[in-house]
Amino acid sequence: MPKCGKSNRCYQGMGRRRMKKNSRIILLVFWVIAIFILTGYPSLKVPTLKHFPIDKLYHFILFFILGLLEYRLLKTTVFFAVGCSVVILAELQQLFVPGREFEILDILFGMIGLISSYIIFHHRSLIRNVISKT
Repeated sequence: MPKCGKSNRCYQGMGRRRMKKNSRIILLVFWVIAIFILTGYPSLKVPTLKHFPIDKLYHFILFFILGLLEYRLLKTTVFFAVGCSVVILAELQQLFVPGREFEILDILFGMIGLISSYIIFHHRSLIRNVISKT
């Protein structure tokens, strides 16, 4: 624990960090719940653009945001274990929902969204570290 002397600032800072982490965890849990609600909604009709179904873009965005929320909370292996599990389970759930279909491409685009968020935020962190050392 850092030495704070007579001041109580260190302990206040620790409390703020803990509160920030707790709010990130709560936000992550709500996002995972939202993913399961959205991917489990029966008979959800999605528009298509000529030869590209928009639902693939939705999957990319949903899981990109999941990666964003996971990045600062979880170590790399846990990040991918949790993220990939949510991607696969969200798609598997559609096997049991009337009007929905299981699609491997949805899993692929979910994984691409997750991996993209990791790459972007990981490189951003590396760049920040290099800049702060100079």
